[in-house]
Amino acid sequence: MEQRPRGCAAVAAALLLVLLGARAQGGTRSPRCDCAGDFHKKIGLFCCRGCPAGHYLKAPCTEPCGNSTCLLCPQDTFLAWENHHNSECARCQACDEQASQVALENCSAVADTRCGCKPGWFVECQVSQCVSSSPFYCQPCLDCGALHRHTRLLCSRRDTDCGTCLPGFYEHGDGCVSCPTSTLGSCPERCAAVCGWRQNEAGMEALTPPPATHLSPLDSAHTLLAPPDSSEKICTVQLVGNSWTPGYPETQEALCPQVTWSWDQLPSRALGPAAAPTLSPESPAGSPAMMLQPGPQLYDVMDAVPARRWKEFVRTLGLREAEIEAVEVEIGRFRDQQYEMLKRWRQQQPAGLGAVYAALERMGLDGCVEDLRSRLQRGP
Repeated sequence: MEQRPRGCAAVAAALLLVLLGARAQGGTRSPRCDCAGDFHKKIGLFCCRGCPAGHYLKAPCTEPCGNSTCLLCPQDTFLAWENHHNSECARCQACDEQASQVALENCSAVADTRCGCKPGWFVECQVSQCVSSSPFYCQPCLDCGALHRHTRLLCSRRDTDCGTCLPGFYEHGDGCVSCPTSTLGSCPERCAAVCGWRQNEAGMEALTPPPATHLSPLDSAHTLLAPPDSSEKICTVQLVGNSWTPGYPETQEALCPQVTWSWDQLPSRALGPAAAPTLSPESPAGSPAMMLQPGPQLYDVMDAVPARRWKEFVRTLGLREAEIEAVEVEIGRFRDQQYEMLKRWRQQQPAGLGAVYAALERMGLDGCVEDLRSRLQRGP
């Protein structure tokens, strides 16, 4: 009789263990709260959940694994990480105006201000091992166009990388110098297209002879500049107007035609029309005088055409649209673009002055035609 209660007690204990095990397997209780993990931290008596980014801890939880009381960061402060227990937010940084910094992204509750450089400036680190948080200042990018150079690499993380000199300029020392536009004197090799000279083993020699100046007895007079030998080349001085006064400022030298006269054929030393063989007022088509020469003549055309109608002019000449667009992409300065477009047109087809005059007349620019004729007659 006394053993029955002991047996009942054993059975009851076994049933209790079974029930507890079943409850543990099939129950829906939350996972065990571990204060050693990232998501929970013991604050006071309990393990509490942390605050989200952009919020600070106002008060801890009041039950195990409960939510803390979190508030949004005030203006000009932030907290960028989650599940934290910080009781205050970090202050946003201010970009250094003394170092020419600007704010690329303003501060928010979850991110600090991102400082950088404005367009046309690049970052220069103040330390040798540069990282994103290193102190820096902003430097202005080089303007290759102002240096008369091509832009090889645009300014971004580093300064602009400038290349060779633009058309119309040549290397001299550490810079680019404008090519001489006169056909007289020396001309650097890279300027052959501008001043009409080229450099070879023997030295500098002209690419093309200078165009002859045609003088009419109606609007100019002549005076001899040659000694009275039996046969000499002569030059003339073109006089503006129908009279001449010694030292008058409106006189200018004309280019010397390559003509040899015997002395008995020369005109009188007195001012007046020349009785020598006359030069034809118009040269036949295809002659050097009617061809558009490189150098000063190209600049004369550029100066005679209105800038706002330049692209219409080169299209009328017959320059392909692809060539026009390529020049605009490759070359920055408008005047250098004009020169390059004319140069490419000369390379593609016979470049006669007649074609230039005809294009201007088709565009209704008769005044520009007369202006260009006047420029070409004056010469460089």
